[in-house]
Amino acid sequence: MTLQGEDPQPHGTELKRDLSKLESYATIIGMLVGSGIFVVTGRLGAVAGPSVPLGYLVLAPVILATAVAYSVYLSTPLGVRPGDAYLHISRTLQSYYIGYLALWLKWLAYIGALVILSTSLGQYLKFFYPTMDDWFAAWLPFGQHLKETYAGGPSLGEAVVATATILFFLVFNLLGVKFYGWLQTAMFILLLIAVVILIVPGVFAIQWKNFTPLFPFGFWATASADGDKGFLAALPPLFFSYAGFESLAQTAGETREARRLLPAIFINGILISMLIFFLMSLVAFGTVPYEELARSDYAMADAAHRFLPAWGGAVVALGAIMAFTTSINGSLFVPARILYIFGQDRMAPQWFARVGQRSRTPWASLVINTGIALALLWTKQLSYVLNISLVAIFLLYALHSASMAALPFVRPKLYDTALVRLRPVWLVVCGAVSVLAMGYLTFMVIARDINERRRAGGAAIWQLLLLWGAVGTALYLLARWEGRRSGFDYKRQLTQEWIAEADSADERRR
Repeated sequence: MTLQGEDPQPHGTELKRDLSKLESYATIIGMLVGSGIFVVTGRLGAVAGPSVPLGYLVLAPVILATAVAYSVYLSTPLGVRPGDAYLHISRTLQSYYIGYLALWLKWLAYIGALVILSTSLGQYLKFFYPTMDDWFAAWLPFGQHLKETYAGGPSLGEAVVATATILFFLVFNLLGVKFYGWLQTAMFILLLIAVVILIVPGVFAIQWKNFTPLFPFGFWATASADGDKGFLAALPPLFFSYAGFESLAQTAGETREARRLLPAIFINGILISMLIFFLMSLVAFGTVPYEELARSDYAMADAAHRFLPAWGGAVVALGAIMAFTTSINGSLFVPARILYIFGQDRMAPQWFARVGQRSRTPWASLVINTGIALALLWTKQLSYVLNISLVAIFLLYALHSASMAALPFVRPKLYDTALVRLRPVWLVVCGAVSVLAMGYLTFMVIARDINERRRAGGAAIWQLLLLWGAVGTALYLLARWEGRRSGFDYKRQLTQEWIAEADSADERRR
């Protein structure tokens, strides 16, 4: 079945629609149920105590309000191309720059996530192979020199594992989106098996006394010598577990019946992930006192050892590895589609959108992103990207939600093409909830960072945001100049995906 508006031919070489409904669920849930829930959740016990599971529930309405915008936009003719927030914001406002800047910062965040997830996988494997650095130093040319140079942040073994992991997933992505989908689904199934083995018996092993007191560090965020403490202080890092749900929008150009299926998969995938987050953290804090979890680098594996036999703990450890790998696979897939859409829309050099003749996958963007990620990894410059990642995601969600709230008023013809249409008042309510929440979380992160910079020095997040924004703006202006010089019709492009269907709908109403 092909819905009206699914022909992307006006934009050049077509991506191949090979992703199924199951593979779409594997993408969104695999990205969300990542390494954060397996590793980071326990450490937040030192910030909020055993109230961490409650934090996942408190964030749920904000995430759902933010996700509404994606469901609405993906049900319009815009929902058959990658580009998510950039495409949605630019077509709503009839202006490119704000949408471009939002997605530019997101691209940086995903490159940072790709490197940190790959490095974290190396750190996780090091727990099982503590002599990994020595082994690589013995086998690699100039191994001892490399071991001394990469003693930490990352170590030699971590860097080699991260490099091998990124290159492994690059090969599968270059083979085509079908291979990406098959691999993602296989890893996703193994991840779900581990989650079920942890949760089902774990619920019956919960010691409810571990949740008393629920707020040992208080409810409000308060400064301390060890950093901010309190329930509210845990919300920004907890939110990072949900960050990435919008990655599903980048599959729009390669999903069968994307416009019909993706809006529902967005909401269902987030709801399933929320339930998994809550139950996994409930089991962890219910079976292990929060003081112990806070000191653990392998929270879920440590919790599993309390009530599962040895084989069960091994399965949960495998699940943690699958959590890393499903997120890494998605983190390589998504930024490639960002550069691809920038190339198509002439927001970047056109060759960014080059697609393989047989694989029909954006190989040029995949290779560029891999090269940048490996350069950041081996030059140890990742911190400059990571420091702004969380704030970049907050700003993206806020701008996208504000665009959705304005959609029925400033671009009613586009809104009328949506298959998912809420009353405008509900769009405004959802948009306001998301914008206010993202504003609060952004304020908390930047305020905490300013205090840390006063003590430790270094570039603040707001300064890095301005820097990366300026770099992105320079590239944007250069691409627009080249596009205009070649006669590219930027004005027509703002309406060409949806205007024909909107006019047809007007004719039918008459």
